[in-house]
Amino acid sequence: MPSIIFLIILAILGIVNTAYLIIKRVKKKSLVCFIGSNCNTVIKSKYSKIFFINNDVLGFIYYLLLITFALYFIFISKKILFLMQIISGIAVIASLLLFYIQARILKKYCSYCNISNLLNILIFLIVMNLFFNIIF
Repeated sequence: MPSIIFLIILAILGIVNTAYLIIKRVKKKSLVCFIGSNCNTVIKSKYSKIFFINNDVLGFIYYLLLITFALYFIFISKKILFLMQIISGIAVIASLLLFYIQARILKKYCSYCNISNLLNILIFLIVMNLFFNIIF
C-alpha cells in the first residue's frame, strides 16, 4: 500500500508542475526557469502540442486520471491496474519522445518538462511494481 500512496504523491506533484505551466501560458507570462534551462523556448516550440492540445493540459489530465485510478485501486478494485499500466506506459513513451526532441532537435531543455518526464518514469515503475506484487 505505501507504493500506491507514493504514486498519488507523485501525481499531485505532476498536477502542481503542469498547473504552473498552464497558468503561465494562459497569462502569457514567461516561465521562471532553473539555471541553464530554456523553458520558454521549449514550451513555445511546435512540439508543445499533441493533436492540437497543449502538452501541459494533457499532463494535467493524465495526473488527475492517475489519482482517480489510484483511489479506485485502493478502495474498489485492483482490476484498474491494467488501465494504469496502459496510461503510465503511454506517458513514459511520450516523455522519452519529448526528451529526445529537447536533446536532439531543439537542443534546449525545459526543467519543468523534465520534472514531468522523471515523474512519469517513476510512476510507471511504481505501477509495474504493483503489477508484479499482485501477480507474484
